[in-house]
Amino acid sequence: MSTLGKVLLVLNLLVGGGFAYLALQDWQGRQTITAAGLRHNVLLNGLPLGGSKDDPETMPTDAEAEIPFVVTGPGGKPTSTVSAALLKDYFKAAGGGAAPGGLPLAGADAVPNQLAEVRRVYGLVKAQVEAQPAVAFELLKLQAETLDERQQFQALNAANKTDELRDRLYARFDRVLKAPDAKPDTSAIDAPADAEDAKKTEERLDKAGVLREGPTKDEGERRARLAHLLAHLDQSAAWQKRVLMVVGARRYARTVAAQAVRLGEMVTRVQHLTADDQNTFVGEYSTLRRLAIDRTQRLRDVTDQEVRMAAEESRNADAVKALETQLDDPTVGLKAQLTQVKADVSKMLAQQNLTEQELFAIQRQVAQTLDEIYRMEAALTNVERQRYSNKK
Repeated sequence: MSTLGKVLLVLNLLVGGGFAYLALQDWQGRQTITAAGLRHNVLLNGLPLGGSKDDPETMPTDAEAEIPFVVTGPGGKPTSTVSAALLKDYFKAAGGGAAPGGLPLAGADAVPNQLAEVRRVYGLVKAQVEAQPAVAFELLKLQAETLDERQQFQALNAANKTDELRDRLYARFDRVLKAPDAKPDTSAIDAPADAEDAKKTEERLDKAGVLREGPTKDEGERRARLAHLLAHLDQSAAWQKRVLMVVGARRYARTVAAQAVRLGEMVTRVQHLTADDQNTFVGEYSTLRRLAIDRTQRLRDVTDQEVRMAAEESRNADAVKALETQLDDPTVGLKAQLTQVKADVSKMLAQQNLTEQELFAIQRQVAQTLDEIYRMEAALTNVERQRYSNKK
């Protein structure tokens, strides 16, 4: 080979190497642009829902493994798979700690689809609820979509029905994880054209409630329920950011806006109820105020009467004490005087007894003297009779 041929060969090799290098750089650039576009699209529309038999439930251990990932890619072209490394890189921005006292839900752990995220969170929630049953109420309180539902949760919590609260919380996860029914029977929700009695109406409403708590009707409702479930588990900024990355900014914005409307309706209803309660309170307060004034006046009258009675009782007690003193005084008391009188009477009776005995003795002597006088008179009469008889 001539020298010129060798030079041309070297130039061809250099040009070929340059083209190969430029092609590699172009491919890497396209891959970078495609990955950036895909991340932007996922951030906007969210991860795939998952749920089909080919969708994984967890991330593969191999960082280079391809994961089924059916979404609309850059330029409107569908994407069938992505690498595990791309998802891990995507979720690096989701890292963050839990709020004080909150659940450790936020983190940089990658998931292949939205249902995988629900399963991951479901496991964390179960562990927390089993350790602290009161957590179920705190989580359900954020999930409430109506004021009646919120008040129902509060009533169950006040009744300490932690098991029922736990079951209601778990049911929200289960209805998202369960695939929609092919042809759900929604006849219980619609009111019949003809009139129905109260019992049938109650049965129909019960069936409607069960239907609403049951599986989703289609994928759209399933995504909406999933977004609502995740977005209202924790209010920390880190968790809200991760939910946005999982369900997509569009779905996240609709979910938050819908809940904001519901909360506005709750606030309006609470304001109406508060106004009604205030009106009722004002009326009852006026009635109770008048009643309180009347009873206060009655109490004051009774108190005054009690004071007068207490004063009268005190005076009576003083009088009784004075009488007791007058009665029990050892020197001038009536009892002492009575004792003295009894003693004097006893003494006088004793003296009278002696006097009577002396009188009886004197009477006996007088009687004896009279007897002697009568005897002497009789003797004198006899003597005189004899004397006069002798003279004759």
